[in-house]
Amino acid sequence: MFGMNDPAQTLMQLENYIRDGRLEMSEVMATQFTNMFLQDKKRGAEEQIMLVRGLQILCDVLVIRNKHSLAVSASRTLLRERRKAPEGNDMIGLFYRDLQRSGKCHALAHKQRKAKSYFIKAFKKSNGCISCALEGITMIPTDGKLANIFIQSLTNSGPVTRLGPTFIFQPNNLPHVNVMEVITALELTIYQNNSTAIQLKKDYINQIDAIERGEMAANQKLQNALDSLKPKHDYYEYS
Repeated sequence: MFGMNDPAQTLMQLENYIRDGRLEMSEVMATQFTNMFLQDKKRGAEEQIMLVRGLQILCDVLVIRNKHSLAVSASRTLLRERRKAPEGNDMIGLFYRDLQRSGKCHALAHKQRKAKSYFIKAFKKSNGCISCALEGITMIPTDGKLANIFIQSLTNSGPVTRLGPTFIFQPNNLPHVNVMEVITALELTIYQNNSTAIQLKKDYINQIDAIERGEMAANQKLQNALDSLKPKHDYYEYS
């Protein structure tokens, strides 16, 4: 069955199918893959990691295919099984990403109260992930609590950075975020009279303009680090 004798190879095949746009095949394959592990009541830590990764893929495929009710069901199973998996495994990533994933599934299924709960939990678990807060307010744009969390998350943003043609924020130990998506979120109706949101948007636009004019380093964090390595005094002034 789809080469299930080698689960790691099967997961790679699944990811390749998704990249190639073979989504129906991916859904069938991920469903059979996860069911196989769920039926094994004596699975060990390695099998649990494989199951969790399979459920992550299944959730994502179901979202792409607009099967939102099934995605909600898969996300519930994912969170249940995730709690049984060892922490700190690179294959399955950090737990807050699965809370965020579940928030997205519930929001798309119009289960906004539950979605909000998962986005807030993910934000707290991540210690302030902008990406998580951005997705929350984008998917539930009228919620005051999520609006406040998004503003709060931007305290971790650091300066605007250019990555190729794209302007991003790169918080420490957290996913990078597209600055233009942040600016778009700050233009939502809920921020219409919010002075903090208005000022943040203005600051980000000014930073982008400064980078484009060459008045600000494209990577200010890196520039600051390099500047800190420069000697504070000229060697020759002591000779």
